[in-house]
Amino acid sequence: MTADALERVGVDLPGPGSLHWRWAGEVRGYLLLVKAGLLQLMHPGLGAGVEQHSDFFNEPWERVLRSVPEIQGVTFDWPDGARTARRIREYHNDIKGVDGRGDRYHALDPEVFFWAHATIFDALYQMIDLFDHRMSDAESEQLYAESRRVFRAYGVSDRIVPPDWAGFRAYFDRMCREELVITPAARGLIEFAKEPPATFPLVPAPLYRALRRPTAKPLWWISVGTLPDPVRRQIGERWTDRDERRHRWFRRAVATSWRVVPPRFRYTERARQGFRRAGVGPSGR
Repeated sequence: MTADALERVGVDLPGPGSLHWRWAGEVRGYLLLVKAGLLQLMHPGLGAGVEQHSDFFNEPWERVLRSVPEIQGVTFDWPDGARTARRIREYHNDIKGVDGRGDRYHALDPEVFFWAHATIFDALYQMIDLFDHRMSDAESEQLYAESRRVFRAYGVSDRIVPPDWAGFRAYFDRMCREELVITPAARGLIEFAKEPPATFPLVPAPLYRALRRPTAKPLWWISVGTLPDPVRRQIGERWTDRDERRHRWFRRAVATSWRVVPPRFRYTERARQGFRRAGVGPSGR
């Protein structure tokens, strides 16, 4: 469906009272930033698009962090999120070329665009499931149904979109096992994560300089613990039972400590703007 057609019929995007409104603006989502980015860049077409059409290797985190608020805007710019979605789509109109396998790609190919969306949705789901509470079957179905509405707003064909949560899990597992490869962009992200660049936009420069090297290894380890097993094996990362126990302890610590974090620090600026504009907070009140 084209952007013009979407404007005519409207898009029923998740808004106040939805699970996306409740969770999609949480700062804890940044704990899944490396995981989502790596899975995206391991897709041959998507990785090639980033490599060939952005300055990724000179400003990796800046590129990612510019994208996050816009993607959140599809939910938190409510009731105008469809306009934000159309703007995101337009950014991708001219991103095309030939990937490392010699296959042609376009950023708006459903196989490429939905994989990017799928990794973001998966990170949202995992943030809740790992760092807050175990998702029930009903919550999982609702969150996925909402994510399908978000994807529809981009105006990209949904012919490959699984119809339900079980179908999505099967699709995601197959992609991780059979389709992902270590592209140059993915290799670059792994190197950046293990040996962070000289600057990071979210942290004041003096503090970042002091923390950059001491925190690189534990932050990469936290990210490795969120990756699907087939991807961990492909990038050569070993994960032991001891690692899993320690990671489980870390997840519980995040969930417990989050309860005492002041609300104004729990949500991104784009989410807080949405709450103020709608007069409805994350709880739906």
